[in-house]
Amino acid sequence: MFNLRRFSTPLILIALVLLVALVGSTGSEEFQRTIATMLIFVTATVALYLFAGNSGVLMFGHVAFMAVGGYVTAILSIPEGLREATLPNLPGILANTYVEPTVAILIGAVLATVLALAVGIPLMRLHHIAAAIGTLSLLVIVHVIATNWTNVTNGPQTLVGVPLYTTIWNSFPWVALVIVITFAYQQSRWGRRLRASREDLLAAQAIGVRVTLERMVALVLSAFCLGIAGGLLALFLGAFGPEEFYFKLTFLTIAMLVIGGFRSLSGAVIGALVFSTLSDVLRELQDGGIDVLGVGIHPKPGLQNIVLAAVMLAILVFRPDGITRGRELGWRGKSTRPPGSVAPAAAAADAARSSDVSRVG
Repeated sequence: MFNLRRFSTPLILIALVLLVALVGSTGSEEFQRTIATMLIFVTATVALYLFAGNSGVLMFGHVAFMAVGGYVTAILSIPEGLREATLPNLPGILANTYVEPTVAILIGAVLATVLALAVGIPLMRLHHIAAAIGTLSLLVIVHVIATNWTNVTNGPQTLVGVPLYTTIWNSFPWVALVIVITFAYQQSRWGRRLRASREDLLAAQAIGVRVTLERMVALVLSAFCLGIAGGLLALFLGAFGPEEFYFKLTFLTIAMLVIGGFRSLSGAVIGALVFSTLSDVLRELQDGGIDVLGVGIHPKPGLQNIVLAAVMLAILVFRPDGITRGRELGWRGKSTRPPGSVAPAAAAADAARSSDVSRVG
């Protein structure tokens, strides 16, 4: 029998994103672009949560997978005549291949997954700060390649001619897909085993959980979803360079996840929506000013960054677990227990019960 309450979390989150999309579609063209950007950030933040939230390993290199997805999607979707003028030295197979944006996004996501498979085994053996630095090194490597591989990426110059495909309603199905993938993973035996290692690494290893393998599964799925987010961003910008997929985007997505709640899918979605909304309101205030009782107030440049930093600091001090405190949204206006929020020993026992330990060890 279908248990609707069991799937209440993804249904509520998709409905929330749908509500945002409906509100955005009634506004001006500029407002619609703002909402489309918000949906891209939701996709990227949820994809980051899939690995970092379930494993407890902070990843600074997730934007590298977005860069792969973005560049592959852009190159494959540029019309052939325009591609010859933009990238005249493309290798033959790329120069003669054109696919629709939807297919290009999927191909970019698959190649991002291939990158995760290639680098995952050595990186997933690392723990704590070493893992964070290792993934940051991956980001730097991908950025250097994108900056210097002129024949394929146009190097440090702006890659132009990318079709403007990403709109509110073109991006919404991808957001829903990434939310469903992430929820399905965290409810699976692989997700439970990985969260057991997050709660107590030694206890999880003692019952036979192969931590490196479990992290690899999460990394591959996360890379696929990040590749989708990168493709959507490339098709939204229409013209971009390597700096679009570097430190600024890295810390924005991490900030969204931290603000919402590092250990819950609901926190990833809510954090991206809240942070994007606040950032846009502050940007409008900074650019246009505001009238209070007939007095015009025109803030100085930098207000947006200062307020956002202050909000992050306040959340870290007063709600270190984020807005959702690591809980998932559920029916009846109540939040459910976050996955993996039980005691470490109980989490390890749950992981052991979820599969045959002899097959895991």
